[in-house]
Amino acid sequence: MKNKTFSPISLLRWIVFLPGALGAAWLAWILINFLGRFSLGYVGIQSDSFLGQFYFNTAGHAAMGAAFVFVGAYITPSHRKVVAYCFAGIGLVISGFMLFPSIAVKNYWAIWGSLCVVLGIGAVTYSIYQGEIKTD
Repeated sequence: MKNKTFSPISLLRWIVFLPGALGAAWLAWILINFLGRFSLGYVGIQSDSFLGQFYFNTAGHAAMGAAFVFVGAYITPSHRKVVAYCFAGIGLVISGFMLFPSIAVKNYWAIWGSLCVVLGIGAVTYSIYQGEIKTD
């Protein structure tokens, strides 16, 4: 029986799991905002209105946090639950660092977005912890 830990594919997965998680987080944010432009416009909500900004900042940032943890854990070939917990910690630290300049310039939408990233991270991490999202 072969040990899958040292195969070239698993080595490649260990190399690209962090860039893959960052790319998935960015792509999730872009996709939610792209789809939101069409869906909100269809029902007559302007994208620069309060409801539009609330949707974009809530859904986009929560999806970004959720995708960061989920895809980062899913790419790794083993120890996925531990990687998910580590990515949750990394995401919380990054969100905290981004929160400080938002508070300093009083950008309340950025503050709300940072809190939504934390909610997305927390929801996926809790689901992985409970076993609702299978990682191993």
